Amino acid sequence: MDSLINKQKKINELLKRYGVKFGIYKNNTFHEQLFPFDCIPRIITKEEFDDLNDGLIQRVKALNLFLYDIYHDKNIIKDNVIPSEFIYSGSGYLLP
Repeated sequence: MDSLINKQKKINELLKRYGVKFGIYKNNTFHEQLFPFDCIPRIITKEEFDDLNDGLIQRVKALNLFLYDIYHDKNIIKDNVIPSEFIYSGSGYLLP
């Protein structure tokens, strides 16, 4: 068990070093957190997996639609859903 804990600590250190993070934009404030990692696998039922799979497919589709809109129609900015400075100042935004 100590070996697993040490490996988990090492992996979390690497995730921190390489900036594996996710962000949440809430109440006009951006919060960034390290992506948590747990080396102990969780056993889930097929039904739980199916729910997770459906949710992941939905989120990937939403992300792709978001990215398409940012680089094309920009409706999310025009409709004041997200401030333009939030998009254009992001380190991941690439000029077309």
